[in-house]
Amino acid sequence: MLILVDLDGTLLPLEAWEPIFQEISELIGGKVGVDWRIVYRAAKDLSRELLRKLNVRAFDWDYIFTEVAHRFGVSISIDVNEVLIKYVHGFKPFDGALEMLNVLKGLGCKVIIATNGMYKYQQVVIKELNFVKFIDGIRTPDIIGCPKNCREFFDGAQVMIGDNPLFDVYYPAQFGLTTVFIGDWERRLMYIMDVWNIDLTGVTPTYSFKSIRDTLMALPVILNQ
Repeated sequence: MLILVDLDGTLLPLEAWEPIFQEISELIGGKVGVDWRIVYRAAKDLSRELLRKLNVRAFDWDYIFTEVAHRFGVSISIDVNEVLIKYVHGFKPFDGALEMLNVLKGLGCKVIIATNGMYKYQQVVIKELNFVKFIDGIRTPDIIGCPKNCREFFDGAQVMIGDNPLFDVYYPAQFGLTTVFIGDWERRLMYIMDVWNIDLTGVTPTYSFKSIRDTLMALPVILNQ
């Protein structure tokens, strides 16, 4: 059985990236005398603009910060990995994240990280946090050729585990996958509505859990359905 598992927001808190984005924003802001928060807001706004169009560049933070720098009049090429490598060792996966991957492997599953994050960043995180020893591959938009909304992203898989109602529940369900949602469903529905103006209140995951710890206990039952 092939299981797809999301990375950011599922195995790893999204907040782990904040120090990296802050340092890059401070670098740009310092060159033009602008508070880093203004730079970061511009970067998030650009990312959201691209997200709404399901443009894969929404996940390319090298492009986003380089473009924002240019808009502030700074001619600079940003390499997020140069900053990421300084912080990645301090990334703390969610409680039970490594254990869940280990359990999936122990149940005889093939496990692939399926994330909207770009490969160039995610492969660093996956390696440094030791996720790599529990997985069989990585699927990212730049490898597949589209965000996590096309059939190719879910080819051959039976189960999608993730925290995003749109990319980890709605789209995989369209292609026949069992969906396992982890997190606060109502709060995440509000995020989808806010970014894409898509109302997913009629959508329900096959299984829903508040945390990885809760999910762990149910995995053997889910995978033996």
